[in-house]
Amino acid sequence: MTISRTQLFFMIIKTQIGIGLLSLPSDTQSIAGGDSWISVLLAGAVIQLVLFVYWHLLKKYPNDTLSEITIHLLGRYLGKAINVVYYAFFVLIAAYACSLYAELINIWMLPLTPGWVLLLLIVGTSVYLALDNLRVIARFFVFSSILFVVLILISFLNFNSVMHISNILPVGQSGMMPILSGSEKTFFSMLGFEVTLYFYSQVQGNRKGMLSVISAANGFVTLFYTYFVLICLMGLSPKALEQVNEPVLFLFKGLSFQLFDRLDLIFLTIWIIPMTATIVSYLCVAGKSLTTKRGSYRKLVWFSGGIVFITAWFITTIENMRPFSKWLEYGYLIMIAAVPVLLWLSSFLVKTHEKVGSV
Repeated sequence: MTISRTQLFFMIIKTQIGIGLLSLPSDTQSIAGGDSWISVLLAGAVIQLVLFVYWHLLKKYPNDTLSEITIHLLGRYLGKAINVVYYAFFVLIAAYACSLYAELINIWMLPLTPGWVLLLLIVGTSVYLALDNLRVIARFFVFSSILFVVLILISFLNFNSVMHISNILPVGQSGMMPILSGSEKTFFSMLGFEVTLYFYSQVQGNRKGMLSVISAANGFVTLFYTYFVLICLMGLSPKALEQVNEPVLFLFKGLSFQLFDRLDLIFLTIWIIPMTATIVSYLCVAGKSLTTKRGSYRKLVWFSGGIVFITAWFITTIENMRPFSKWLEYGYLIMIAAVPVLLWLSSFLVKTHEKVGSV
């Protein structure tokens, strides 16, 4: 089942934009201060370099997903072993994201609802969507992307309050090293672009100009994150940003209008859809990492959903998440950057071998 370029664009941004945005302004401000927005732009530039490597690799194997490329370049046994690792990794990422989503909803909206109930609802909805074919999933992502426009329109209401542009001036005051450290933190909040490795081959028609499509998706996400970091920096004092965990929601909490109240809950209610879309994407690529057959894929999604629920419930019992999240970040760098780069370099050896063999 194929998708269009536009659908690929929205599938990438819907996977990238998730829960990380809500806490990003406070996380980066504690490191880079008023230059946090620069850190976001630098993180976007680094991701663009990674996407450039993806494009070069996928251009050589335009009809193959990453799971098929690994087998082609590394051989049947090593390639399948790598794909199993990718499957486990994607399931773990989905479980980690589910635990964060459930915790966020529990704190801000449903404090009396048991965590396992929230996890069941999140995982159940995600599995239901991931079971369908890729074109249906892509159409849902495109349709629901209109909510980004709603969120941006809601954010404009903050400009009725006092915005302190002095909080981000002078530009570059934090120094290069804090800005670079902030970009590292931002990089892990913008992950999700790796789904390109699995969805690229599903795009119908000529693949010419695909670099522009994936670059445009990264550009949109980068500017989207930069915008919300900026309004948090200007709308909240540095001390306030240090004390709140989700400054984006906190910024809306103080807004009240005659027709509606508690904009933070309205914002979060809408935000649940992009958060769920991230889980759907990871369940989808987890299934595609081990099989290309429709029947096997559906069974694997059901199985993956069960593992995600159990793992997410276990993660919620961990008191100190910092060591676990740090380990996950290192794993992410290996799986989405190091391995694709090595595969790309290996593709030159395979190509050279094929040329020698054909002479």
